[in-house]
Amino acid sequence: MIGQSLNRVDGPLKVTGRATYAYEHWGADQPLYGFIVGATIGKGRITRIDTESAERAPGVHLVMTHLNAPVQGPRDESIPFEYWRAQPVLTSPDVHHYGEPVALVVAASFEQARAAADLVDVEYTDERGRFDFAAHEAEAYIPKEVNAGLATDTAVGDFDAGFAGAAVRVDQHYTTPYEFSMPMEPNACLVEPRGEDLVVHVSCQIVDAARASIANTLRIDPARIHIVVPFVGGGFGSKLGIHCETILAALAARTLRQPIKVALTRQQIFHLVGMRPTSSQRVRLGAARDGRLAAIAHDVTMHTNPDMEFAEQTAATTRSLYAAPHRLTSHRLTPLDLPGTTTRPTSSARRASVRWASAGPVRRSRTRCSTPPGYACATSPSPSRRCCLGYHRWISEPVMACRFAGP
Repeated sequence: MIGQSLNRVDGPLKVTGRATYAYEHWGADQPLYGFIVGATIGKGRITRIDTESAERAPGVHLVMTHLNAPVQGPRDESIPFEYWRAQPVLTSPDVHHYGEPVALVVAASFEQARAAADLVDVEYTDERGRFDFAAHEAEAYIPKEVNAGLATDTAVGDFDAGFAGAAVRVDQHYTTPYEFSMPMEPNACLVEPRGEDLVVHVSCQIVDAARASIANTLRIDPARIHIVVPFVGGGFGSKLGIHCETILAALAARTLRQPIKVALTRQQIFHLVGMRPTSSQRVRLGAARDGRLAAIAHDVTMHTNPDMEFAEQTAATTRSLYAAPHRLTSHRLTPLDLPGTTTRPTSSARRASVRWASAGPVRRSRTRCSTPPGYACATSPSPSRRCCLGYHRWISEPVMACRFAGP
């Protein structure tokens, strides 16, 4: 190690249990508790939703669905980065992926909200969805750009000629799995209405983006949103953006004019905060007998949600990490009806395919669901690709390097 060691300012508070996280805050008034009801189909449409039993359950103050949710701002594609855009919830009967919120139940206690959530009766019409990456990989398309505004494809020199003329050639395919961040502190919030303002205690990694996203969703002046986040109990990229629990809590707080707490369960985190995309990657290397590289190609195909495109800049580092006169990189996206991937860095080298639902008749369900089969859980970040939004500035696009510019 070079230099002097530095103690983390929040370290002693965290390890001694004195750090107060978002869900643990307590304002002047007794809060109400929200519980999210998730869709139990992979793709389709709500044909009927009956909340009468839930509304009559003990302690229930509100059951919010697409039928009575306040009007929200749309996702504005002109805003350069996803984390600053509106994140509307409960805006239509359409189901885009498994676990998507179909209702929020607000009650006097968490237990009452959770119990009443089981009483929300939902009927769906299934639609045939795309869930198997390998089966649909050939349907991949070329995105306009990849994350951070980088070029989708690059070409330096003549790769085909350089590779064909190399004395030693390597041509390999690799696959990576779906992975999820599971920080010790789950995604949670407390939203307190104060006159026309909202005080939002939330676990997030970019405070400015949180305020902008909430304001854009609620269609109010950002000056009315006050973000309080003294501690983050882990994020790994999953808290770069604001998610549905915060938006739903804000909507309910403005509707009821009372503080609202909402926390995702561990199972819900798998569905509602994004994931690292699965991918298929082809790497080709051409070299002389002495090992000097002459040609490099890195072609990546990964999954994306068709309603919220995200193209990770997986091959961007390859563009300048190794010296070679002939270099080629590309990114392609395969649309799948799975949760979006807007909050994930890269993944490790393992393969998993997911089948959550298939086309079928109308079904009725009151049950909450657990972790989908075939999923892997990531408990640590990938240090090679950290998002620099809000914390760093780019100094060279192809290198993807950044120089610290202060929080």
